[in-house]
Amino acid sequence: MQSNRQIPTHTIPLTGKQACASLTVAMWAPAQQRRLALEKQILEKSFHSVSCRWYNPQRMGETKVDADFTTNCGGRYTLRINIPSDFPNSCPDLLLVSGSKAIRKRNGEPLPEVSGSFHTLGKQDGCYKLCHFRSDNWDTNNTLYLVFLKGRLWLEAFENHLKTGYDLDHYLKHMQ
Repeated sequence: MQSNRQIPTHTIPLTGKQACASLTVAMWAPAQQRRLALEKQILEKSFHSVSCRWYNPQRMGETKVDADFTTNCGGRYTLRINIPSDFPNSCPDLLLVSGSKAIRKRNGEPLPEVSGSFHTLGKQDGCYKLCHFRSDNWDTNNTLYLVFLKGRLWLEAFENHLKTGYDLDHYLKHMQ
């Protein structure tokens, strides 16, 4: 169902060759701004040793959060959450950013782009998109912290795959 609410916008004047042009950027609604501020507080409080970086925090549909994780085996990875323009109503995408091109299965083959047994949903911006919630099970009370936590579990399962050769679904259950 389409919403009739107005989307706040901000016009940014351009300089140089495009001095007469302007770019209209959709801004987060006040309720969404409050929610994102709360999400930032939760991440700061919950991830003491994890570095989180926000990109385009004012631009609706362009906001991203990166977090660096070190697994129990010492692997270092960066996960990214792409926050959808209707957040928290829709499930955000979770991407494996660091090492995506070098990520390989234990046998040396590339990680499958779409695989139930590896909990991957394709590629986005050249990065693996990881399964963390079924979009039809997403609830507005879910937090970005929970998304990153599920990403951390995926990383631990991946590292165990590298040791044992078992697919990730040996360690991670599928959502019902």
